[in-house]
Amino acid sequence: MKNGHKLTVGRGGLTAIARALTAAKACPALIAMVFLVGCGGAGIDGTAPHVYEDAKEMVREAKAGITEISIEDFRTKMDGDDPFILIDVREPGEYDESNIPGSISIPRGVLEFKIANEKFWDDEGMYVPEKDEEIIVYCKKGELGALAAETLVILGYTNVKSLAGGWVVWEYGPEALEEEEEEVEEAGCG
Repeated sequence: MKNGHKLTVGRGGLTAIARALTAAKACPALIAMVFLVGCGGAGIDGTAPHVYEDAKEMVREAKAGITEISIEDFRTKMDGDDPFILIDVREPGEYDESNIPGSISIPRGVLEFKIANEKFWDDEGMYVPEKDEEIIVYCKKGELGALAAETLVILGYTNVKSLAGGWVVWEYGPEALEEEEEEVEEAGCG
């Protein structure tokens, strides 16, 4: 404790330390060092975050913790009367080129900020989704969709699905995804 300020590390970890050091009039170099040393730091629960070998491993883990919907079940749902929210998490240009009818564009990079943003939904002419409403997300091939679904689950949404195979499977069928993967392997990528 210095000048009556106690340093504690809790949920706000580094931010709390930086505020305390600033309030204690610590030198700016010390504050910067706290951030630099702490950047590889702990998650909310105090444990170090998982480090993935690559993005594919991260997607595999996300898929293990979410629900995917097959293209067949999705097409049946599209033909049915049960309401659901369909979110395209691709970039706006991809969405503008082609999208699944009835979908809303919320790019993966801003999903966390827009999903509960009342102004965004008002601008779309819709209401903010309830935490238990059915939400189906999709991307181009299902990988970012899985990460998006995982994010929504982390945010407390309880009825989230990711379209297996994404837009490619919707547009061209499951065989198109297999052909695309073969082309990538033959080209030496991934």
